[in-house]
Amino acid sequence: MRVPYITAYDGEDIPYQLALAPHAEATDGQRLSYVNAVPTDWMFGVLWHRHGLSRAGNPEWKLVNTSRQRRCMRRNLCQVCGQSAADEDGRVWWVMAEPPGRSALGEPFTNAPPTCRTCIPMAQRLCPRLREGCQVFTVRGVEPYGVVAEIFRPVGGKLLIRDTTTEMPLDAFRDLEYSLARQLIVKLEHLRPAILTATGETR
Repeated sequence: MRVPYITAYDGEDIPYQLALAPHAEATDGQRLSYVNAVPTDWMFGVLWHRHGLSRAGNPEWKLVNTSRQRRCMRRNLCQVCGQSAADEDGRVWWVMAEPPGRSALGEPFTNAPPTCRTCIPMAQRLCPRLREGCQVFTVRGVEPYGVVAEIFRPVGGKLLIRDTTTEMPLDAFRDLEYSLARQLIVKLEHLRPAILTATGETR
């Protein structure tokens, strides 16, 4: 069975220790950090889960590699093959097991990376959720909207998890300062339904 590009492997785990570090622009004057943090650990104002890119070991089928998921979202890459999910006209293909979420302004968003037109039939065959029913879309472009993250809170000098796998927008500044992001959420611009036939044609 083909292993999707975004699937995590057990050999990619990177041990780390979380801490609180002073930060002049943070709401409380501090933010979540690593003991051995480097500037690239943050993006969009939030600390990111460290994940290697070696694809070593055994695939963890239900887990997503944080670095590859974020790369797919930012570069419109297919979650199955890792290549561009954009057509010749620049529109990007998406297949979803359920409709996208909606922001307070009604804008569609998702944490599921795109899937190129070539890989959509394979994804529908191999993914149980997609076999049960799915929708295919194309979008003109994407914009970072939020993250799927764990939120921590300091209690008595320790860090405790307040919420797990929580979706939050990038303007939730105080929560982001205490969060460890695992997946990027993007807004889908000019979303429209598409139909992919068995022969690979669209209509």
